[in-house]
Amino acid sequence: MTFSGKAKSKVSPLSRLGRRSVLAAALLAGTALAAPAAQAEPAAERAAPVPDLVCRLDAELNFSPPLGVRVKEAEVSGHVGYLDCHSPTGRAPQLTDVVWDIEGIGRFGALPPTFSVEGNDTGTWNTGEVGSLYYKGDLKNGSPVPDRTVTSGPLAGDQINGLQIPKPRFDKIDPDGVAGFDVFGQVCLWPGEKGRCTAF
Repeated sequence: MTFSGKAKSKVSPLSRLGRRSVLAAALLAGTALAAPAAQAEPAAERAAPVPDLVCRLDAELNFSPPLGVRVKEAEVSGHVGYLDCHSPTGRAPQLTDVVWDIEGIGRFGALPPTFSVEGNDTGTWNTGEVGSLYYKGDLKNGSPVPDRTVTSGPLAGDQINGLQIPKPRFDKIDPDGVAGFDVFGQVCLWPGEKGRCTAF
């Protein structure tokens, strides 16, 4: 009797086992090669942020009318000086100082007693360039300065942080509340992620 067609080839169990072993070995080798890279990424230390400018803070704020228990919101005026600036990034070595004219709102919270400010400042740098910034935050001794963002002019887009020491001017404290603060400290202007200003 004659059979047409090709006879099917038989694959032995040993051959199947050999192929599986080769595939498993290849997968293990790939995993071993990828593992060091995967482990190295989290272990790599990220470079600490560096500010564009570090400046001495010297400010005078005035509330009109004085803020206190009777008056919870008032106009805030005065000036904020960023003085003796230096540029750790080297991006703005020509900017050594600026005086911002304050225009905003001051608020008083009774429990606990808290003074806060919010508004927009316009200032002129030592180079003659004009800029502006937005600020909002509390005036607390030894606390971070109110959040600030440079909205125009040199270093527009930079975020600002730092440390402040606000002190009431006793000649402006009257029975109706506190009418003024002097604020000293240090500020940093950051081009991206903010770091710790006191490190500079």
